[in-house]
Amino acid sequence: FKYPPSLLCFIFDQCLLMIFFCKSFLLSCLLIASALSTWAEVKEVDDMPSVSDLVSLHIENNNGQYNLNKLSSIYAIGRILYFDTEETVERSFRIYKKRPNKYRSYYETKMGKELLQLEVIYNGTEAIQILSHGGREVYREKLEGEALESVKFEAKMEGPFLLASENPDFLTVIGYEMIEDQKCILLSLDEQSPYPYRNIWLNADNYQEVKFDRYISDDKGGLLLEEVYFKNFKTIQNVLFASRMDKDIDGKRTFSTFIDSFEVNYGLFDSLFSMPDELGLDSVVE
Repeated sequence: FKYPPSLLCFIFDQCLLMIFFCKSFLLSCLLIASALSTWAEVKEVDDMPSVSDLVSLHIENNNGQYNLNKLSSIYAIGRILYFDTEETVERSFRIYKKRPNKYRSYYETKMGKELLQLEVIYNGTEAIQILSHGGREVYREKLEGEALESVKFEAKMEGPFLLASENPDFLTVIGYEMIEDQKCILLSLDEQSPYPYRNIWLNADNYQEVKFDRYISDDKGGLLLEEVYFKNFKTIQNVLFASRMDKDIDGKRTFSTFIDSFEVNYGLFDSLFSMPDELGLDSVVE
């Protein structure tokens, strides 16, 4: 994960033109420096843990495989701040997940005195989204294609690294890199990976995700670089999670997510993830 050093190349080319008689000497130095740099990078990678080692360290530092196997459901409450050019919009959310693949979420935005709510339900087979305004449903749509696949992805309990490690042949340990003053292990994903990540960074101390990036499509069909940062880790009921997530698109901060409450193994009935005409939450929480 390195940006092309175009500016340095430009300066170097100008120097070659100005001191042409030193061309051979400068090129020799450049080749030697490049060889030494390559040797150092290879040596560093050789000293890195393997993907399987990183999986073990990742799980061990999150209280072990036994604890991971016991994780049956998640319930989270929080806020999202959307950063616009003119104002910052706050949206609250509630998310419910239950193994193996059930998901329900509510996203609410205040518009004056009215409340706009977007609800997504996935029962493990099909998904719908419901838009309500002022407490009344105004629109309902069955999700298909990419929208359905996106919800299936959100329903997973595992984080980016464990998902990517399901296909270790598509995952390569690159080396160390600093992310916001944290020493991290950089892993790169092959384009053939079934998951959308391009790179994943793990904290070199606790082996949890610090960042991932990927390309997303814009409204015009172009590609944008999305970078997601995980911050403010906390342990709740022996589960380590990031209580804040920042997202940048093409280098610009677009929103920040804050988890205010996080519960695991909450006790959720399957009926919470069904799709009747009307459903009250009081009847589906144990």
